[in-house]
Amino acid sequence: MLNINIQKIITFIAYSTDDANLERIDEFISEYQQIKPIEDPIFWLSCGAFICLMSGLIFADIMKSKLNNWTTKKISPTPLENPRTISSWFSFFTGLTIIFVSALSIINFSIIKSLIFSSIISILFGISMWKAIKDLLTQVEAGTVKEIDEFF
Repeated sequence: MLNINIQKIITFIAYSTDDANLERIDEFISEYQQIKPIEDPIFWLSCGAFICLMSGLIFADIMKSKLNNWTTKKISPTPLENPRTISSWFSFFTGLTIIFVSALSIINFSIIKSLIFSSIISILFGISMWKAIKDLLTQVEAGTVKEIDEFF
């Protein structure tokens, strides 16, 4: 019984496609819709995820160095508005917008409507999180860090 099953598996693996009837394979494949790579939402979804990941890591590294400088050298972490911080923050939410637009276009939303919706969501989320991080760094500098329950 076991030998027969192993033999069937080996026969299945060793089956040559040269013997198969592949005359119409080109016609069959061309029936599928061809999408240009620049118009592929999966491509843009992965690009947006990559941008978010890289800029998020850069922003986290900047915050880590600010907190390390505060604990070791007593350099204030609150001048948050330097070009490196703002550009990493902006690029994170640009990547997030690309992700939202791509995800909505996968489920057949129009590009314009999904771009407007995604931009509004990213801007609101970005501004609120920027304010929260700025308040947190101000509290760290003052030595009065509140618990998370006090923010709500």
